[in-house]
Parts: sequence; C-alpha cells; structure tokens
Amino acid sequence: MKLIKLSYQRIFHEEMSADVLIFLKNVLYISVGTAVSILFVTIFTIMGGRILGPAEYGKFSLIQSISMFLYIPMLLGYNNAMVKYVSEKEESKRQYTIITTACILVLVLTVISLSIYLFCSRQISNLLSTSNEVIIYSCFFAMLFVFFTITTSIIRGLNKMKTYSFFQSVYAIIILFSFLILIFYKVYSFQSLIYPIFLGYGITSIIILILIFKNDNGYKFDNSWAKILTKYALFSALGGLSFVLYSNVDTIMISKYMIIEDVGIYNAYYTASISVAALISGIFLTVYFPAVSKYNNKQIIFLKVNKIIPYIIIGGLPFIMVCEYIMMILYGNKYPINITWIILFAIASILIVIEGIYAWLLASTGPQGAKLVSFASVIAAVVNIGLNITLIPLVGIIGAISSLIICFMFYIILVLLFSKKYFKEVT
Repeated sequence: MKLIKLSYQRIFHEEMSADVLIFLKNVLYISVGTAVSILFVTIFTIMGGRILGPAEYGKFSLIQSISMFLYIPMLLGYNNAMVKYVSEKEESKRQYTIITTACILVLVLTVISLSIYLFCSRQISNLLSTSNEVIIYSCFFAMLFVFFTITTSIIRGLNKMKTYSFFQSVYAIIILFSFLILIFYKVYSFQSLIYPIFLGYGITSIIILILIFKNDNGYKFDNSWAKILTKYALFSALGGLSFVLYSNVDTIMISKYMIIEDVGIYNAYYTASISVAALISGIFLTVYFPAVSKYNNKQIIFLKVNKIIPYIIIGGLPFIMVCEYIMMILYGNKYPINITWIILFAIASILIVIEGIYAWLLASTGPQGAKLVSFASVIAAVVNIGLNITLIPLVGIIGAISSLIICFMFYIILVLLFSKKYFKEVT
C-alpha cells in the first residue's frame, strides 16, 4: 500500500482520498479472483488448442464468435443499465426492484430470441456458410453467456467485489476440471471445450441467483424502472453490438476467405494478447464503472485518466509481447510464432484497454453518454468491417489484425472528442 500511495502521489500530485483507497481495495479483491481465473482459464485454453489442434480449436473459436452476435438481442444492454442504476444509491428496496425488473426483461428477451434462432437455424447457417450444428451450439452458448453475465452484473452493481472475485474462480475451476475429465475419456473435439463452458456458466449462474434471491422480499416487476432501464439499455446494446462486430467479424471473415486452421491460429494469438489484456483490464473496469457512476463531476476523473494512459502504453506493450511469446510456445508446433503478428496484436491489446477506460467513463454519465459511446462504436464497426472485407483476402491474418488496430484508434479518437466536449458542457 505504501508503494501504491507513493505511485499515486507521483502521478496525480495529491494525497490518496478515502474513496480512492476503497476503490483500490475492491480492485485488489477482483485481482485475487482474476489471478486464479487467469491461471485455470489459461491452462484450459492452451491445453485445448494444443490437444485439439487448429481445426477443432477453430470450430470452437467460430462458435464463440457467432454466439457473441446472437446474445445481443437476449441481453440488450440491460446488464450495464442495471449496474449503472443499482450502484448509484445503496437503498436495498430500490436496488432489488431494479434487479428483479432487469432479470425479468432479460428472461423474456432470451426466450423469444432463442426460439427465433432455433427455428431459423438452417437459414442462419447458410448465411454464415457454416454447419447447422455450429449454429445450434452457438445459440446455447449465447443463452448461457447471458445468464452468466446478468448474474455477475448483479454482484457488481451491489458492490460485492469479494463475492464477484470468488465466483470468477469457481467458474474457472469448473471449466478446467470438466475439460480434463472429457480429455481423460478421449473426447478430442471442439465439444470438449464447449461443454465445460456450458457447465461453468450454468452452475455459477444458478448459485448466484439462489444467493441473491434466497430471501423473498416481494420485489416485483416495476414499469417505471423498466422504461428507465430500457432507455439506457438500448443505447448500450447498440454500442455492444458494434463492439461485437469489430471484435468478432475478423474470425468469421477468416473462416470465409481462408481455412478453419487459420481461424484456430488467429484465435490462439488473439487469446495470448487481446484476451489477456482484456482480462487484466477487466479487473480495473469491473470496479471502475460502478465507482465512477456515483460521481457527478466526471471531468476530474477524465483528467486523471489522461495521466495514466502513458504508463499503460509504456508498461503494457512489452508485457503483452512477452505473454504472447510464452503462450504461443505453449500452444505447440502447430501454431507458428510470427514476430510481426506478435507486435501487431500487442498494439491492438493496449488500444482495447485504453478504449475501455474512456468508453466506460463516458457511459457512466447516463443515457446521453451511452448514446455517444454507441455512436462511436457504430462508426468504428463500419470501418472495421470494410477493412476486413478489403484486407483479409489480400494479406490474410495481418489484414485482420491491422483492421482491428485502425478500428480501435478511430474509436478512441471519437470517444476522446465526445468526452472533452461533453464533460466541459456538463461541468
């Protein structure tokens, strides 16, 4: 703590406040759970890629990417709206009314969306040039991902960071040991990666719901809160859809223009770099969004964030490149080590961390902030899709990652411009 306090004083030229201290303690709680989660998930991912090979690992990656599109109408941004409004005031009745309303809305949307997807599964598979089996697995992956996301978001909104940290570890332990059992029984297909994740999402979500609603206090669906949540959620969902587009369309495009083994190799690099950066930054963002939602003057926080960014770039780039190199060795000889790819993926990783910090700060201001973030996401998504269509057929994997870098830079510039103008007008 002495080192942290000294670093804080050196960067911001002021003493650490009580609020900052609470924030850092919550970050510490999340760090512990994430450290355990990173260990088990990394073993799970690398063993899966190494044992199954690029082809089966590529199918798993494709199912993940497609499910990230399918879950959007199910969740529709209600998780972010719930965290925003639950964390604003610590009033139990208000909080649980919001939680109940959000959960009912998500449940209804999930049932409707899943029914449509399953009914139209063959049409979707033809559109994406993949098998009907992949679409079916993607549908159930999306459904369980939504349940996991909404339940863990409840814990975040209630500021129960120790509990959130614990369930991160529980999820990671479940998927690793389930995977090892399947491998022991010689299930050498993408299913040995999919089923453990299904089990992890399902068990964790059920336990959290039981803990949250173990005392029936008569909380019911509230129409007024439904309108408030929906207004915020729609803007958030638009931004979420755009983010899913520019972070997953590359996988689908590679599967279309290249072969499934290339999807597996690309996803291995993505996991070793961008996923690692997102996981680590997620420790900070998990606490950051509900914390900054409480403050009216976001301009002060915005200025402090600007001072942190150079340290993230200087320290982050070499760290990510080392992680990539080590993890690609662990993946095995079937996954080539390419220095150019390592550098480009490291740059993209740092950019996704920076855009997350700025975007969630702007989104914490309310519906207007979420609207601006969504607008920036939509423009960035259009740019990324155009670049992917153009570059992947020409230069393959380098085209995919270059498209992502340009997209992230474009997005950051837009969010910065919106933030400067919006925070200045508000303050």
